[in-house]
Amino acid sequence: MANLDKAVDYVRAKGDVIEQARLASILWRKQPEEAVLQKLTEMQNMDGGFSYWVKGFSTVCDTVYVLIWFDDLSLRRLPQVERAIDFLLMHQKEDGGWDELERVKEANVPSFLVPGKITTRVWLTAYCAHWFVRLGYAEHPKAKGCQGEFLLAHREPSGRLIGTVKDMRAMWDWLVFLSYFPGSDSEIFKQTLTVIEQEFYPEKWEGSYLAWLTCCLRDAGLPAHHHFVRRCLDELVKKQRLDGSWDSEDGEAFAANATIEALRVIKHYGVI
Repeated sequence: MANLDKAVDYVRAKGDVIEQARLASILWRKQPEEAVLQKLTEMQNMDGGFSYWVKGFSTVCDTVYVLIWFDDLSLRRLPQVERAIDFLLMHQKEDGGWDELERVKEANVPSFLVPGKITTRVWLTAYCAHWFVRLGYAEHPKAKGCQGEFLLAHREPSGRLIGTVKDMRAMWDWLVFLSYFPGSDSEIFKQTLTVIEQEFYPEKWEGSYLAWLTCCLRDAGLPAHHHFVRRCLDELVKKQRLDGSWDSEDGEAFAANATIEALRVIKHYGVI
């Protein structure tokens, strides 16, 4: 079992106002205070998107990243969310997939964010597909195409998506979309889950990375008694540190966020 008290103390000591509100919503279903909503509103750019990792202008990646906070806060139908969804749909390509904005080339971004690369397009499309399903926008009337068809077109005979040899996150996110269509009873869902299970190396992963996978299993509708969910949760609980936190692949400054991401799934699956 995870040490909830220590985890809560860590986030309260290290987390910002939004992180603390997300924690309270996840654990106790507490509605955020107006100051939290105001801060989120102030973060939103005029075009409806958000900046976070890349400063100064909206990006596809950052907009999805902040939308996850709204989900943690159980705020899925606010005008701010609708505007962010419109921003993402505005930048969806005619083939149903996404790419990062060309302007990102002005910033010093990691390779997985460089626009124009098929690997960038595949993981961003899977990322968007996951959270469109989670937030209830999977069949939006403004969609330019089907993200599922785009991803299927970039699936290798092995069952992997292109570009997932070293980083499986696109596969994890895609599983959520597959649970929506064609469904968790479909062969492609089962095949994708099998590939994911075969590439399970928790001893090599940070807590935040394992929490991402487990969140995808949650959003794909896998129950707590599923054997792979149990494995993920067991390994995630083991990764809690003595101070109550989980480590982040983005560095120690993001440990409070990683702790929230771990608690998100631990709470959902009742491992506290």
